Amino acid sequence: MDMVFNHVGLEHWFIKDIPSKDWIHFFPEFTRSNFRAEVHIDPYASEHDKELMNNGWFDTTMPDLNQKNPFLARYLIQNSIWWIEFSGIDGIRMDTQPYPDQEFMATWAKEVLATYPDFKIVGESWLQKEAHTAYWAGNAKNADGYNSNLSSVTDFPMYFAMTKAFVEDDSWTDGLARLYYVLTHDFMYPNAQSNLIFLDNHDLSRFYSQIKYNLNAYKMAISFLLTTRGTPQLYMGTEILMTGIDANGHGNMRKDFPGGWASDKKNKFTAAGRSKEENMAFSYTQKLLNWRKSKPVIHTGKLTHFVPENGVYVYFRHNAESTVMVILNNGEEKNISTGKYKEFLTGYKRGLNVIEGLEIQQLEQIFVPAKSALILELLK
Repeated sequence: MDMVFNHVGLEHWFIKDIPSKDWIHFFPEFTRSNFRAEVHIDPYASEHDKELMNNGWFDTTMPDLNQKNPFLARYLIQNSIWWIEFSGIDGIRMDTQPYPDQEFMATWAKEVLATYPDFKIVGESWLQKEAHTAYWAGNAKNADGYNSNLSSVTDFPMYFAMTKAFVEDDSWTDGLARLYYVLTHDFMYPNAQSNLIFLDNHDLSRFYSQIKYNLNAYKMAISFLLTTRGTPQLYMGTEILMTGIDANGHGNMRKDFPGGWASDKKNKFTAAGRSKEENMAFSYTQKLLNWRKSKPVIHTGKLTHFVPENGVYVYFRHNAESTVMVILNNGEEKNISTGKYKEFLTGYKRGLNVIEGLEIQQLEQIFVPAKSALILELLK
């Protein structure tokens, strides 16, 4: 369930009939948040900037709730517990996690999880850098001692890297190197495997639009999303290459999935209703997801990667029972000599191409088509 504690609408019943003067933050005139959540961590932040971030309104029709009011704070906590008990939800996606009162949000998460120990809370932490994101992860070793108590955070640094990695030329820092550099920052997270990773969502331009309508880039991206560390999230319609740009308005990014209603001109729930390209994306994603379901090595296995070279990025997911090799080739087709990967290939003689269902009979040299991902389940 999506929840928002930072703000509500002007027409909300407890705004129309406000319980107390300090229920929301008031200013002499409309004052908007500066949306700079980094001030929570910035050692040089001014009190002015902190005030705007914490107490400014989200928009002209979205008053900012004051969680320092003890009655509002208790109401919000009890409201969450009521929804969990009433509806049986097993997770909450908390909107704008860094915007409400910081200490209250930690208390809220602690009390919810104390009541429901197996419950999960994902905090939307829309931040640019890894260190800023890691600060909000539950049990992070923060210099100020702050603990959000969250189960998971949204990994926006990984999202930003994925929107560029598959459509730009490779260099020391660009292309696939972007993915590598984000992952090298995982030492800042208590458990990066719990990070929520995604190609797009309801607030972002559609991924297929961002990668310039390149099907090969989509296949590489979805392969990475579903085999790297983290908990993947898929936004409806990404699997059929739905498009939409933020600059054209959020309604453009949140169009209904075509089909299911008599008035719909196309039904993309069926292969017949999808274009050839859409079916190719759908089938590729479907195969990968169905394979992933029964692979604990992808869910919880360790990740080891090798520094990207010549437009090729190789990583392994491994545990005591199995090993999966992933090769991302951002350039022309090539035969890859695998000697440098011997620490993971020793003892394995063959590999199963997960997408094609075909076995590769030798692993000394592996052919990888241009602009593609090769996912191999290693076999002895």
